[in-house]
Amino acid sequence: MRRKLAMFGLACCLLLVWLGPAALAAGTAPASAAPERYVIFGDSLAIGFEPGLTTASVPYGYSDRVYEQALLRGRITMANYGIGGLTSSGLKTMMQAVAEGRKIKGSDIQPSLPDPRADQVVADTAKIKADIAAATFITITIGGNDIGAKIINELKDMDDAQLDTFASQWMSTYTDNVTSVLQNLFAINPKARIYIADQYSPVPAVMKAEYPKAQKLKNGFTATLKKIEQSFRDKKYEITAVPVAEAFVGNEGTYSHIAVRDIHPNQSGYDKIAEIFAKSIWGEYRNGLIRTEPITVVVAGRTVQTPHVPALLQGSTFVPLREYAEALGATVDWNAATQTATVRYSGNSVALTIDSATIVVGGVPKTIGELPAPHAHESAGETKTYIPLRLMAEGLGFDVQYVPQSSTAYINP
Repeated sequence: MRRKLAMFGLACCLLLVWLGPAALAAGTAPASAAPERYVIFGDSLAIGFEPGLTTASVPYGYSDRVYEQALLRGRITMANYGIGGLTSSGLKTMMQAVAEGRKIKGSDIQPSLPDPRADQVVADTAKIKADIAAATFITITIGGNDIGAKIINELKDMDDAQLDTFASQWMSTYTDNVTSVLQNLFAINPKARIYIADQYSPVPAVMKAEYPKAQKLKNGFTATLKKIEQSFRDKKYEITAVPVAEAFVGNEGTYSHIAVRDIHPNQSGYDKIAEIFAKSIWGEYRNGLIRTEPITVVVAGRTVQTPHVPALLQGSTFVPLREYAEALGATVDWNAATQTATVRYSGNSVALTIDSATIVVGGVPKTIGELPAPHAHESAGETKTYIPLRLMAEGLGFDVQYVPQSSTAYINP
């Protein structure tokens, strides 16, 4: 019952996140700046589930962090189709329905799914297929639910022969299912780059009898995934087996909630998984951003070096216009007589006047609605023009994506 309540809380939380705006604003981007597309499939790790989540919680998993890593590199959008409790068989059935364009419900892909969001996630198979077709890269976490939590108790009584038989059956089923999933994904989008993680051990090192057996299963899983990877690479598909498992060896207590008998990663664990995915995708994991309050604003992959930090004014986040506009390559002209700043970028222009609810986009006046007007704001001993962050995108083609989990806005040209 506790698990069902936790999953219900997660569902409500994610629904609130998904129904909110994915971006603070988006102008009309130049055709050359079309965003990449990141798509996620898998189980509760894809969601970012942790024990104790409530309707007030915002999950912050590995996929959210990978999304932020991508935003540090340019424009990107994200679609997460993770389902809590999903097995590789369930994912196989889901992908078959998507490939065939069939309408499905959660119970059609896997009986008794604990995630109450399942019907919502798979409701629009046409949209899922379109997202796959548009995907630049796809990440997958799947396989842990194939064996379930009961394996922790079963391992103790398994001898070597029984362990080998269990591992062989598990890997045979997993191979068939994942091969089918990948075939359908590549049939929809043969140019997609797919990254699929192996599985860390669900057993803590303090369980002396079970731990070595769990490590053997983990090693077999990793080896099996590498074989699958090679079979698709031989056919010239871009697939990478992401080596998550090894980082958890000896660190299960550090990277997961295993101390409270829950195998899901904690925040350190999700960050480590994201790091390994990012290094597989881009060869590096960028961290160490300079954080500012009440919000961090990252412009073209970096925090602007200025004493004039974002400010919370009239309940909205404001940024100093000149510093952030020029960081993106825009020019700013100031008319002291009219108290108007005119920003120009890529053939577009926006004129903003202090304390005016009207901006001029490409010569055309436009009201800013409920947004507070640009302010003259005292900052670090200077009077600066501060504007609502959202107006950075108006008419200039800038893309502004906000990640609430890290209170960070990413602005890309």
